[in-house]
Amino acid sequence: MTYARAALAGLVLLAVAGCTGGDPAGGDPSDPPSSASPRATPSPTPTLAPPTIPPEAQEHSAQGAAAFVEYYVSLINYAAVSGDTEALAAAATTSCGACARLVERYETIYRDGGKSESPGWKPRVTSSQLINGDFHVTVDVATAAHRYRVSAGAPDQSVKAATYHDIYRLLWVNGQWAVDLLSEQDTPR
Repeated sequence: MTYARAALAGLVLLAVAGCTGGDPAGGDPSDPPSSASPRATPSPTPTLAPPTIPPEAQEHSAQGAAAFVEYYVSLINYAAVSGDTEALAAAATTSCGACARLVERYETIYRDGGKSESPGWKPRVTSSQLINGDFHVTVDVATAAHRYRVSAGAPDQSVKAATYHDIYRLLWVNGQWAVDLLSEQDTPR
């Protein structure tokens, strides 16, 4: 049951109890009111955790490479809303310049008190193939409209919804994938 439905059900229960004069907890209506008023306990704030690599993204195959790119995009999404870039940085080689720029961008935003309200990138793998010993994965990446702030005092920046066409080149290093190249092929559509 969603939070909204649970809240609505609670309100209906209170309204019904108020109409019948009964206490929804089963207390006697003639009892004197309690001096202690009930307090709502705040819900704990959910803690974000970095995505876990799925087993299929650990296979040395075209399907494994495609699954790893989807996992890598989930790491980008996580870094965008949390500022935690450790897993994102670890999933790329040191020679991937675009990867390093993503890491630096999110580290800088959160270090300076900024934030991102991005709902995340949504990848759709269009091909995964072996070319000259490396796997190349092409992806259409949809981004929803969202806002971000580069620092605590900066105004919000708006980003329009768009779709990008990207190519990822993956290397198989020490029994696992690493992004070695991230290349945007065209402007947003």
